[in-house]
Amino acid sequence: MAEALTELEKLQKAAKLIEEMSQGRLQVCPSVVGQVYIRPQNEAYLGLAMRIDSIPGQPHYRVTFSAQLRRMGADMASEGLRTLLSEVGQTYALLTALESRNYTPTTEDLTAFREDLLAEQEAKSFPTLNQMI
Repeated sequence: MAEALTELEKLQKAAKLIEEMSQGRLQVCPSVVGQVYIRPQNEAYLGLAMRIDSIPGQPHYRVTFSAQLRRMGADMASEGLRTLLSEVGQTYALLTALESRNYTPTTEDLTAFREDLLAEQEAKSFPTLNQMI
């Protein structure tokens, strides 16, 4: 029998899934106000929102995901429409995969998740001596 994942592990897996299934168009990032958000690349037609709501009477939060259109009223040639359709299919599959799990982290889980993302971001921004050689 497989071990149950912790809430932190579920969030970490969700972040990797978002980046992989969107082919890098969406990236889970730490915000400057102590939260986490999903940043779309400029050319992305769709975005993904990560909503964190408190659960009344519990020390947990409910995390949900939703897709957002980013380019309303944009003119498109056939290539742009093909790209949009591809993104819609990928985002549908991603959202379906994310919705298959319940995410109910504690404040500590959310803090650890953000700190992990921050450490990852800093490691990418500041290469170590071994990476430069």
